[in-house]
Amino acid sequence: MVFVVTAASAFAFLFGWELMTVFSAALVAVDGDSPERRHNLLIYLLMMHAGAAAVAASFFFYLPLAHGLTFAEIRAAGAILPGHSTIAIYLLALLGFSTKAGVIPVHLWLPRTHPIAPSPVSALMSAVMLKTAVYGLVRFGFDFLPHPAAWWGYLVLLAGMVSSVLGILYALGERDIKRLLAYSSVENIGIIYLGLGAALIFRAYEAPVWASFALVAALAHTVNHALFKRLLFMGAGSVSAATHTLNLDELGGLLSRMPYTGTSLLVACCSIAGLPLFNGFISEWLTFRSFLAGATLPSTLAQIVLPLSAGGLALVGGLSAACFMGLFGTAFLGRPVA
Repeated sequence: MVFVVTAASAFAFLFGWELMTVFSAALVAVDGDSPERRHNLLIYLLMMHAGAAAVAASFFFYLPLAHGLTFAEIRAAGAILPGHSTIAIYLLALLGFSTKAGVIPVHLWLPRTHPIAPSPVSALMSAVMLKTAVYGLVRFGFDFLPHPAAWWGYLVLLAGMVSSVLGILYALGERDIKRLLAYSSVENIGIIYLGLGAALIFRAYEAPVWASFALVAALAHTVNHALFKRLLFMGAGSVSAATHTLNLDELGGLLSRMPYTGTSLLVACCSIAGLPLFNGFISEWLTFRSFLAGATLPSTLAQIVLPLSAGGLALVGGLSAACFMGLFGTAFLGRPVA
């Protein structure tokens, strides 16, 4: 992961990207072996390599103008690329990075991989590895392609809204804690995409102040999600070690037995639910505020879509609060299972 974010050329980036996939798959595989585990791991590897192929193809479109594929050459070539190449690059990059990030509908590996991974590995993958895809998308949308079209932002915004709403709805229906947390990652990556989409729309309409504001909101939620999701997965690992189950129907009354774990998870649940005074609230409020600024843009479509997105984000926040208060209430405050 460090290799990916410090690379200065496409080949170094892709080399690190593939190493990240292989080593993460190896870490998932160390916790046992069964036909179901091998099947889920195969799905993970197939989807990661398909996403990597799309990212590689997006880089190769620069070859006629950037023979070395260094980031400096790519940045210079991006300003003079023909329109059809720019569209192909952006769509391929969005597909490839969204696969790694777990955006719906290319999210299928997430709820299959996290339940079979050791909890520290799940924490690392969800808190950090998913964010390398956000880094890649920011690189393309704000650095390699300097003149975004408005529809790029609308497309990212749509992907974010679908992922955030459906992700938290899937999480609400889950009884396995790690699968619930996996779907919650889909939701929170969706919220990050909402901020990125808004930033691209503001940039396309030459509103740099609000574009910067929305981008800061997206990056703040990236950091916040890394913090509270790592805490949640490590807490789930503690619960699993103590009770030998992660099924909410088999848990209850854990706060008296595990007060430190319970307190830590309560903080994480309040944060991921976006409650005031916790870090998740700050980044979600910044995203919400950037949506309301859409009413100042000269485009009628933007004046309608961005404020409506604020309502979608509010819905996601309410559902997330219900989901994680239910998780904590059932596992830690509910009646102990005999």
